[in-house]
Amino acid sequence: MSSIRLVLQPAVNLLQIIIISLICAVSLPSFAEHLEPPTAIKVNVLSPFSTEQERALLYSFRKTLLDEYNIEASETLIFWQRQPNWQQQLEQNQPDLIVAIGNDSYNKVKELELSAPVLAMMLSKDLLQQLRQHPRDNIYAITHTQPSDRFVQLAKSLNVYQAQIGSFISPQIKDQIHEFEQLARFYDLTYRPVIVEPKRKGRDAIRQLSLCCSVILLESDFVYRPGKVRKSILVNAYRQRIIVIAHSESVLKEGAMLTLFTQPHDIGKQGATLYSQILSDSVSEPYQYPTSFSISINRKIARLLGYDDLKVGALMRKVETLDFIQKSMGNGKMQTP
Repeated sequence: MSSIRLVLQPAVNLLQIIIISLICAVSLPSFAEHLEPPTAIKVNVLSPFSTEQERALLYSFRKTLLDEYNIEASETLIFWQRQPNWQQQLEQNQPDLIVAIGNDSYNKVKELELSAPVLAMMLSKDLLQQLRQHPRDNIYAITHTQPSDRFVQLAKSLNVYQAQIGSFISPQIKDQIHEFEQLARFYDLTYRPVIVEPKRKGRDAIRQLSLCCSVILLESDFVYRPGKVRKSILVNAYRQRIIVIAHSESVLKEGAMLTLFTQPHDIGKQGATLYSQILSDSVSEPYQYPTSFSISINRKIARLLGYDDLKVGALMRKVETLDFIQKSMGNGKMQTP
C-alpha cells in the first residue's frame, strides 16, 4: 500500500501544479484589465543649461511620478541662456507643470502670469524664506539647503565637551541669530554669532575664531563664497581645533570635518511627491526643506581632531532622533531633551 502511495504522489503533485498554472493563466488577463494606464502629463523644464545634477533630478522626478503615483511625464527642456524665445515657449504646448531649476530660473518666472503651476527646485535658503514670508499663488518650491535645525542637531550628536556652537553672521542675515539662540537653548548648547563683514577679506572672522566656539556651522555660501578667503578661514579653524560643519561635500576639501547635504535625485523624489499633492489639493507645506539628507566625513580632519571613530550611519540616526524629539516637543519651544 505504501509503495502505491509513493508512485501516486508525484502524479498528484504534478496535477496540483497544472491546476494552479491554469488558475493563474485565467486570472492574469482579468488582473491586467483592472490596471489603469498611467496619467500622461506635459512638463516644461526651465534652466540655464543642462547639468549632471539636473539630469539626475529630472530622472528621479519622472521615475517617482510613474512608479509611485502612476503619472507619466513627458518633458520639454527650455534653456533660457541659449533660447531667446524661452518666454514664449513656456506655455506654448499647454503644459500641466512648469519646473524651474535654480535661483536664476525661478527669478525669471516669478513675475510672469502663468496658468500652469510652477515648481521651483534647488532654490537657495534665502529665496525659500522669502516665499514663506510672502507666499505666491501657484508657486511651489523645494530648497537643496539644509534647515538650521539639522546643523545644530548634528553638532549635538558629536557630544563635544562643553560644546559651544557659532556661525558666521553678516549684517544682511542678523535675523538668524535669534533662531540659532533658540535652537541652542533647546539642545542645551551655547551659541555665539561671529558677526563679520565679508568685504574685509576674512581677517575679522579669523581673529574672532579663537574666542568663538568649539563647533562652527557654515550652512551656506551666503557669507563666504568658495575661494581663498573661505579656505583660509577653514584652515585657521582647524589650527584652533574647531570642528566645522558645512553645507556641501566640496567644502570637505577646504578643511571642514563634516558636511550635511541632499542629493539631487532625492530632491527629484520630493518634487514628485509635492506635485502629487498639488493634483490632489492636499499641499500642507508649499515651500519645503529637504526631507532626506546625507552626511560626509573628512576622515583626515576627523582623525587629527580626535574623532576617528565617527560613523555616518550612527550620526544620521542621532540627528533623526533629535529631529523627532524636537518636533514632538513643539519644534524647540519647550524644554531641552
